[in-house]
Amino acid sequence: MSNVNYSFTNKDTDGSIVFRSNITSFGLDHVTDKDLTSFYTHFSENAYQDTGLLPVDGSGLLAIRSAGNHTQIAYQHKPGMYYINWGQYERDVHAIKYYVAQPYRIVIADLLNGNIYGARTFYSPIPITYPQAPLYHVNLPNINCKGYRGNGVGWICLYHSEDISKYPFNEKLAKILDRCSGTEAYNDQNMSETDGPRFYRDNNKPSYIHIPAEWQSYSEENGYEWTLDPELWIPILVQDMDHQDKHYSDGQPLTFADALFGNYQAYYTDTTIPKPVNMIARSDYSLDSKTVFNWFKQSYNNSSESSQEAINPFDSSATVRVKLSTAAPVFIADEDEDEEDESSWYCEDCESTMYFSDSSPNQTYSSNFICDHCLDNNYSYVEHKNVYVHNDETLYLSESNVFIYPSDLTAGTHYKYCEQCSGGWYYTHSDFESIEFVHDELCAKCYNDMTVNCLCGDTSAHACLFEQELTVSYNTPLYKLIEENPHALPIVHNNVIQPPYNYIIEVENICESCYSVISSVEESIKTSYLKDKLFVNLREYSLLPKNNINQNLKIISGLTIQKSEIF
Repeated sequence: MSNVNYSFTNKDTDGSIVFRSNITSFGLDHVTDKDLTSFYTHFSENAYQDTGLLPVDGSGLLAIRSAGNHTQIAYQHKPGMYYINWGQYERDVHAIKYYVAQPYRIVIADLLNGNIYGARTFYSPIPITYPQAPLYHVNLPNINCKGYRGNGVGWICLYHSEDISKYPFNEKLAKILDRCSGTEAYNDQNMSETDGPRFYRDNNKPSYIHIPAEWQSYSEENGYEWTLDPELWIPILVQDMDHQDKHYSDGQPLTFADALFGNYQAYYTDTTIPKPVNMIARSDYSLDSKTVFNWFKQSYNNSSESSQEAINPFDSSATVRVKLSTAAPVFIADEDEDEEDESSWYCEDCESTMYFSDSSPNQTYSSNFICDHCLDNNYSYVEHKNVYVHNDETLYLSESNVFIYPSDLTAGTHYKYCEQCSGGWYYTHSDFESIEFVHDELCAKCYNDMTVNCLCGDTSAHACLFEQELTVSYNTPLYKLIEENPHALPIVHNNVIQPPYNYIIEVENICESCYSVISSVEESIKTSYLKDKLFVNLREYSLLPKNNINQNLKIISGLTIQKSEIF
């Protein structure tokens, strides 16, 4: 059994004071004196500090918050043009450097025992001048948007690769900002199921937000001011500040203060939750005295017995930079960390794990990791884009035997496509100019071959495509005409007829004569005209009720009764 006592003691007659520990063990006293200044500097490394939100104009530190062996740093980069290295996979030697515009970029980093433990990054269209400023998702790879092994939203995939615990604070900050800036190449392999570009793509944001080449081109043409439009960026929504592991579609906005004060996992192995500084800052937590005493003992043990050596961060910073310029960084082996398997990759289409030893990923228009099977079955080569595009986004022009990406082209100018016969011509086809179309959707041949039963009663009119939804009221039983079984009617007795009822009807095909009328009149007159014609035909074709409800029904071409409701 041993007992430890700490005391400040006059050591010499000259009045110098030391910090003494006296350990009594088995009746024997073991006395150790530590230099008081040395203890003071070491204990300061574990001291509580919270700067609050600092005033920053442009780029600069927003906050430094620390307690014990944990430090939290928040930094703001001003909006502007920045270089980003972007590879297809981890350690890709052919990674491309892009020069792109970004809004205010917020980095929140965690240091544990002086080393980088984890970092998160966010966007903001405005400078962070108040704690409740909302944060936005970043459109970069290797960023957690939709959830990744419990790490906080906005988490950047940074390996624990270098020991910087002995660096002065300014060099630690420089190292953190450098590793989070994009000079350490982002890649499309790791975390592709949750990263920024695909999150923005899946939320139907413009392609120049999630395709790096287009992002760079748009930035070169428009500068960076466009990035300050908040409508472009997706606000981060979380369950609450203590559950900020991913984006929750029905959640609440994540604010700058919530990102600092809330509970989050800074790395796969992070168990320091809540963060020590937040146990002091939040009224719903309290810092355990045993934890504080452990920091006290650690500071004492790290202190020297002799006089404290000079601490000059300016000199030590110069020493660090000289070493960095002449030697490769020292890497720390950490066998306990479960990092990504560098030999595997993830197909974004079939969501299967693939291996580089078996096959390499294929790059397409909107994806960078597509397996051979998915490429063969789900993608087509689009010549004018010089890339494979998913079949859902392409259009096949049979007469030219090419696939196109219609979103980038103009119908009638770059291509012609008939909805009826599925014939298509690219503008390079020798007959392109001579191919005639009617109403931009039917080729002349299909138009001449096609007749419809119009609302007006003309049963041999040429087809004229027209889309209009009508709500028609009539004193009738509640019918529901089902396309698969148009002759089926519910059995309705006369005593249950309760007018009025409404038909909701889509009108698709009408004759040229009717089309010429409704295309040149106001909306109210157009609807009234169609309704008048419709009533005539509903009676004629026995779609309106008569005494015999079991009669056969005829269907007017171009009419689909979707549903009927009581109003």
